[in-house]
Amino acid sequence: MDIQFKEFLSNLSEVELMSRQVKSSTDKEYELMVKNHQSLIENGMEQHSSSLHNMFFRSLISGEPIFYDHMSLDFDRRIKDLINRRNKHYLWLLAEAFEYFEDLIELMYAHMGHKEPSAWPSKETKGETAASLATKPFDWYLQKAESNKKLHAKLECIRKRFPALAAAEKSNHFGIDLRFTICLIEMLRHIVVHNNGRIRDLTKFIQRTFEQAGMSNNGNHDPQKLQQIHNFIATDSRGHRVVMLEIPQSGTPFHVDRLGAIINWLLAYSDYIYHRLIRPTYFPSQQA
Repeated sequence: MDIQFKEFLSNLSEVELMSRQVKSSTDKEYELMVKNHQSLIENGMEQHSSSLHNMFFRSLISGEPIFYDHMSLDFDRRIKDLINRRNKHYLWLLAEAFEYFEDLIELMYAHMGHKEPSAWPSKETKGETAASLATKPFDWYLQKAESNKKLHAKLECIRKRFPALAAAEKSNHFGIDLRFTICLIEMLRHIVVHNNGRIRDLTKFIQRTFEQAGMSNNGNHDPQKLQQIHNFIATDSRGHRVVMLEIPQSGTPFHVDRLGAIINWLLAYSDYIYHRLIRPTYFPSQQA
């Protein structure tokens, strides 16, 4: 299991490195666009700050080009598009990071079942006896874990076996409820993958997030958790959408890195489960 955990860390490191590269490249592109635009203004050629685009595809039969659109993007539109492109990169990096996290939880859940079958829910081992379960190889448990698509069910099983996880979710360095936060990240990832980051119904999204965390409370949502949801959502003329762009801190050169915060939470949460709960319980003296 040490090997798999190191692979997880390596994968998250790649995600974080890519996010830094995206930030660096878009920062440089922005600076160059602004510099060129100002130069054109100074020389009375501001109209040349726009970019022109002809859109076409090839005919299925003849292969001849068929032009279907023409676009002229002024400076403001080009800046807006650059910002949106940066956000889209961040959104897909969020999805990638969370999928690595899901895979790791799946592995740890499978190892828990393999080492201690009685810790698994009875529906996972239905039709098996204690004797038959003792003979099952790890791959059998991993296949079972993979067939169970519900991350929250696996985490709930880990919580029941290790109550310390529930305590750490409530009281931790970040001052957030990590049980709720993991559900929120999962919901954000779902919207990114299945609806390009657009939230059709914000009220339903909020309700589903609280329900997934088991904290619906008849719609009387905790204000701090509600604010946490809104920290990752922006509203524009087309409705609500997920945002991962940095938040500038007024009057300072600093910013809040939303994607970086999520990656940090996933790493800290995974590290705690593995090094404080799973590894010392099931792999106390050797690597697996």
